[in-house]
Amino acid sequence: MSVFWVSIAVGLIAGYLAKRMRGPGPYGLLGYLVVGVTGAFLAGWIYPGPARLGLISLVVAFVGAVVLLSGFRALTKNGPMSPETAGKLKFGVWPLIGGAIIAIILGFAWGGWTTAGATRQVADDAVLATRSAICVAQFMKDPSHQARLKELAGTSSWERTTIIEKGGWDRMPGEDKANYAVSRACADGLEVLLRK
Repeated sequence: MSVFWVSIAVGLIAGYLAKRMRGPGPYGLLGYLVVGVTGAFLAGWIYPGPARLGLISLVVAFVGAVVLLSGFRALTKNGPMSPETAGKLKFGVWPLIGGAIIAIILGFAWGGWTTAGATRQVADDAVLATRSAICVAQFMKDPSHQARLKELAGTSSWERTTIIEKGGWDRMPGEDKANYAVSRACADGLEVLLRK
């Protein structure tokens, strides 16, 4: 689950708990939930912890929501909010939140923003492609690579990884253990050579 959705879920729970703790107020349940989600994002930004649905994430988001609610209540410390202040808050904060949501949607959809998980996956794919290219090059440097190619052509596709692992071409310098993902990608790369 991505950090964004975990923050949303934890923020909703934290906003509800903050409403239960702080008692009824002028914001309503939806307002408390929005404050909870905002508090979760702010707390996650201040205290970047593991992004998962757990007790630590919930406590951090809850503290963020309570602090944010306390800030809102400090604005209205002289009693209930006047209709003028409520109107300013309503017509000032909701468009701000809506604009932030639109900016996030546009940024992730068309702006090229990515989450840490997506970036990590792209980096892992690039490393795998590089390692498989090195594996193919090591295979081709073997003096008997023509005979090995014929041996690979005579085996089934799922047995090719075993041959590559036994030959040691999928291991990088300093590695002792074979990596199945590298040997699978190497076998796919060598399959192109088998067709020639």
